[in-house]
Amino acid sequence: MKKNYTLILTTVLLLTAIACQFSFGGNDGPSEDEINLELTRTFLQQTQTALAQPPTPAPTAEDTNNQPLPDDDQDETDEESCFFSRWTGVETILDGTKMNPGENFIKTWTLRNAGTCDWSTDTRIVFEEGDLLGAPTSVKIDRVVRPGETYVVEIPMQAPASDGNYTGVWRFTAADGTKMGKYWVKITVGNPPPAFAVTSVTYYMPHTTIDMGCPNSVSISAEITTNAAGNVSFKWNDSQGCPGCATKSTAFAGAESKIIQHTMTISASGDYWARIYIDEPNHQWFAQKSFTVNCTP
Repeated sequence: MKKNYTLILTTVLLLTAIACQFSFGGNDGPSEDEINLELTRTFLQQTQTALAQPPTPAPTAEDTNNQPLPDDDQDETDEESCFFSRWTGVETILDGTKMNPGENFIKTWTLRNAGTCDWSTDTRIVFEEGDLLGAPTSVKIDRVVRPGETYVVEIPMQAPASDGNYTGVWRFTAADGTKMGKYWVKITVGNPPPAFAVTSVTYYMPHTTIDMGCPNSVSISAEITTNAAGNVSFKWNDSQGCPGCATKSTAFAGAESKIIQHTMTISASGDYWARIYIDEPNHQWFAQKSFTVNCTP
């Protein structure tokens, strides 16, 4: 838009200059053909210059401030409001930092006052949910922070004594109670066990090409393997729409395998399949078992 404006302005000025020359230069002024030629030459020069300018590159992922999401009650327009905080990208104890049991540490976030009002010394960061990690439930800032300035929020914490993954969520809050953003700390203590999951589902059939009298039943077995103790909920599906199939659950005492069966009633020759959906904990389909039935007289 700016380049187009420059071209238009240049053309207008040139027209004015030529018009003045034509008006006050008497019979020695340029002819109409000369005026058109000069306008065309100038326009082409300006266009070439504009095209030669490199385009402004689009922002990349590195240019975007990869900050924790602000409070749920805020949107982008709130940055023009009285109280608003922005994470600067600077913090200690990055997500997933490994800690020894009982280790003391200081979690910090460097925040910028992106609003239009000062942060008074009654501004505080308040624990909201998750793991407190031995921290006080509320920490005040120790100086006034004016719009545009940054402040390092510091909270002393301690890693729990037990191995595991821990997350604490904190709310940055103005003196009048306005919510200015949600921030968190995530640490891993020791060597926590992996999250409970189904690691594999393996299907078994004696034969995948079956000759039989129809109608008849065909059974498919599925071996479900988990990495730890827990409850698994699952549901079968098949090429016939699996009428009557419902979600079922079975308990696993540890990292082990269990076999479950599914039966299909086949009435005609053709290609068929069956598969299983692990609802909890994976929310995942596990491939499928295909087979062919030849109905014999």
